Amino acid sequence: MKIILFEDSQALNFEPISLTRPVFDIRYGQYTLLTRTEKLLPEESLELWTRDNLEDLVKSKYNQYIINEIPSEDSIWLNARVIWDKNLIKKIIDSPSSIFIYDNILIGANLNRSEAAEWLQAGGPKTMFHPSAEVHNLNNIPIVNYLWDFLNMIDQSVSEIDSSEIYDTHDDFVIIDESNGPVIIDKDVIIEPFTYLSGPLYIGKGCLIASHSKIRKSVIGPYCKVGGEISGSIFQGFSNKIHDGHLGDSFIGEWVNLGSGTTNSNLKNAYENVSMYIDGLDVQSEKLFLGSFIGDHSKTGIGTQLNTGTNIGPGCSIIAHSFPKNYIAPFTFCINRKEKKINFEQFIQTAITVKARKQQLLSKEEKALFKELFLSR
Repeated sequence: MKIILFEDSQALNFEPISLTRPVFDIRYGQYTLLTRTEKLLPEESLELWTRDNLEDLVKSKYNQYIINEIPSEDSIWLNARVIWDKNLIKKIIDSPSSIFIYDNILIGANLNRSEAAEWLQAGGPKTMFHPSAEVHNLNNIPIVNYLWDFLNMIDQSVSEIDSSEIYDTHDDFVIIDESNGPVIIDKDVIIEPFTYLSGPLYIGKGCLIASHSKIRKSVIGPYCKVGGEISGSIFQGFSNKIHDGHLGDSFIGEWVNLGSGTTNSNLKNAYENVSMYIDGLDVQSEKLFLGSFIGDHSKTGIGTQLNTGTNIGPGCSIIAHSFPKNYIAPFTFCINRKEKKINFEQFIQTAITVKARKQQLLSKEEKALFKELFLSR
């Protein structure tokens, strides 16, 4: 029996982060959703189902998995947006010819070969259609619908981390406050003196925390360099915010660089819930505190100011001493609210240089995806 982790039709709700990766590659605490699910199934072999335009990229990055292959036997389908646990997965495995629905969302299915083939022929995970099988309606399923749901789950995601994986490497001039949750430091992390760390907090392997930093309730993915004030935020990994400046209630992609003094607002003066422009729609977050979502390979100049609910696409360059627009399309050069498309070849050369600084290569599949995004904006 195959177990397939799939993206559904709402994958672009997670832009700008999901423009350059599948939903199951988004960070949740110490792991991505994919790695976390895989650890729940140590004796099973996962397969993946992703959007057509990401298929080549996913195949190159995850060549150990079978990708987008129609099953020739009974199959278990798990929605990548669900925060899975072993009991819920077992319930699906033990229920042949069944689908599981929460809030009209297909969260999982146990399908025989003909049921899966019929569903996939009708569009499968890319559509809102559910497979033809016995329906089980569930309640209180932990599921993410937008990036701010990951921010809401920082406490939960950090609390899941095995305490045996804590590496206490700080010196006497670092204050660690665990009164609100654990502070978990992965291996090969450098924490400079006079830093305040407050839980729940996870700092990924190979990170550098600059001196005089204040970091609270956040998840910092691997190989980041961060400093200043950070609260309620997630870094996917491989990004830099090394200088002073405030970053609050934000989600930062990979290979992002925030220039010295870059600061974001995460609260409206009127104390109203923040909305954000997502996949062509203005979406109410129902969050009082919400900062910036910044896509891969985007950069800000020194002193840049970002407003509440700002969505910056991949490959952007922002220079602004007054607030730029709340939505900046991918591959935009923005200087003081004036915008133009970036030079794509120059972007590629910079991306190659940036990744090489951390011993990474820019793959041909990444270049092809960036080109597609650039031409479609």
